[in-house]
Amino acid sequence: MKKLFISLLCGALSIGVIGTLSSPALALDIDVNCDGLTEEECSKTIKELNEKWEKGELGSTASEGSTNEMTKTEIAPTFSTELNENEHSVTFKLGHNLILTGNNLISEVSNKSGFMLAAGNNLSLRTNVEYGILLGNTINFAGETVRDLYIAGNTVTLTHDAKIGRDVFAATNTLTIDTDIAGDLAVTADTVVLKDIKIAGNLNLSVAHLEIVGKVEVAGAFVYNDNADVSGLEKIKASSTEAYHVEEIDQAALMVARIYGRIMSLAALFLIMALICAFYPRLHEKLETEATVGRFGTNLAIGLGLLIAVPIVAIFAFFTLVAAPLGIIALAVYLIAIYLAQGFAGAWLGHVIIEKLCKGKGNIFVETLLGLFILYVCSLIPYLGIITGFLGLLLGLGLIMSCIKPVKKVKK
Repeated sequence: MKKLFISLLCGALSIGVIGTLSSPALALDIDVNCDGLTEEECSKTIKELNEKWEKGELGSTASEGSTNEMTKTEIAPTFSTELNENEHSVTFKLGHNLILTGNNLISEVSNKSGFMLAAGNNLSLRTNVEYGILLGNTINFAGETVRDLYIAGNTVTLTHDAKIGRDVFAATNTLTIDTDIAGDLAVTADTVVLKDIKIAGNLNLSVAHLEIVGKVEVAGAFVYNDNADVSGLEKIKASSTEAYHVEEIDQAALMVARIYGRIMSLAALFLIMALICAFYPRLHEKLETEATVGRFGTNLAIGLGLLIAVPIVAIFAFFTLVAAPLGIIALAVYLIAIYLAQGFAGAWLGHVIIEKLCKGKGNIFVETLLGLFILYVCSLIPYLGIITGFLGLLLGLGLIMSCIKPVKKVKK
């Protein structure tokens, strides 16, 4: 009896499972969305779908109906590029962020959920973004930011139509603000013009000239440098005002500091060259062979080639798995050679002056010190210092390569 009951139970379960799998109505019940429908409307919808299913008319319709909520929303690509040939500008989209660039850039793009970086010569923007970063020569901003705005440029204007959601940070030559600021305003500039505005936070300025036009209200503190030329200071109303003192730079002391720094740099380079000469006594003989007019031009050409070729080769090496460490080593040696180039050029110059021009017999240490001192004096002269410094760099790189190159033994 017990076995018979178990057999009947298993059979009933099997029939129920098979019926469930083969029943189109029940299978469709799972996928049908009855939200917002009455029970009668939902039953009618299920019945219609069952009839279509039995006739073989449903197919992709059921799939479309079940994924209706997903197909309504189109997801934009993560990366995209848009070129405007009329304005000679390019717009790059990186997820929720935008990069706008061009010579004369005019844009009204809206991107409230990311930052926008706009860079160009002349920017005229009515954009609506979360964070704004503006880099340009002439910037005219009449847009809106949900949060902060960062600006670096020459002539910048925040028009009356601009709406700033929070703080503004600017480093400019001339900045004109004609709109209210919902947060703090921090500016480093030559000239700042504030036109009848309200600042909900603090006003921090480091400027040479400040012009107040109309009434300016600052909810927080107004902080500015005491050596600024301020026009209309009485028109600013702030909870507190502080003028911080700026120490005037003594030009004579600045010149002394620069000379002292150059002397310390000269002494350090001479010490390193002295160690190289001590551990490599044949350097004097090598310089003797390089102290000719023909070799001077050759070493300049070698130095120019090394200056250009080594970084390019090292960068290409970075893109390979095997040669990447060699690229790092090459760049490290390259930087060391650039530093030592003036030292080798000084040693060569001292050798030419003492032994070629003066026909004397000099010591490698004395020659190096003399050559470095002459290069140091030339570096203090405007324009001449740039020319001698560049020639010394090329000559030194060429000399380093020529001096480390092994000499071929001539068979007798």
